Amino acid sequence: MPSVKIGANHLEYNHDPDECPQCHHGIRPDHLAVNVIQRVQQDGHVLQIIFRCPRHECQRAFIATYAQQYDRHGRPDGLFLFHNSAPYQVKAPDIPAEVVALSPVYADIIKQSHVAEHMDLAQIAGVGYRKALEFLVKDYATRKNPDRKADIQATHLGKCISDFVADPNVKECAQRAAWLGNDETHYTRVWTDKDIGDLKTLIKLTEAWIQCTLLTEKYMKSMGKK
Repeated sequence: MPSVKIGANHLEYNHDPDECPQCHHGIRPDHLAVNVIQRVQQDGHVLQIIFRCPRHECQRAFIATYAQQYDRHGRPDGLFLFHNSAPYQVKAPDIPAEVVALSPVYADIIKQSHVAEHMDLAQIAGVGYRKALEFLVKDYATRKNPDRKADIQATHLGKCISDFVADPNVKECAQRAAWLGNDETHYTRVWTDKDIGDLKTLIKLTEAWIQCTLLTEKYMKSMGKK
């Protein structure tokens, strides 16, 4: 069990971080310094260890925080358990290149919503995901119906999906994503058994089906018929 020395005491903790919170690679970090905070907000002792990512491409320092709870008699009890590492740089979500080229604003909003969600701003993130969906669907619909661009931009998302999205897989997934997205922007939820995770899944499905249609279109045009 790893430990650190504070004065004459050796404090044991359960493990070193195995991932850099900034470059997100698996690592065996270098130890730089240590600190103990006594009884923070009645939650027990807090152990902080400063580490450095050993990767040549990163080399950034970060702080790992470990918490030690108190037993029912008010005494420190057990190991220091890993809580988190900071600063944490949110890893950008993977978005297919074809989708980014189709709707760069969608890609930007998805990334910003992803960051908000990982900063525990789920209420804001849900609204962002709903906005991202609208950009994706309308840019896709415009690609398929270039002569109806003005109509598509002026149409509510649900009607846009119904009137301007022909592919059944894109339509069905986008429609359901829009339902859940609307729940993120309204006072009362309709789909009480669904949450932001379901919304993200449906957006990813919509994104994937759009990528499939774009790639199919690309190869049908470039290869033609034999």
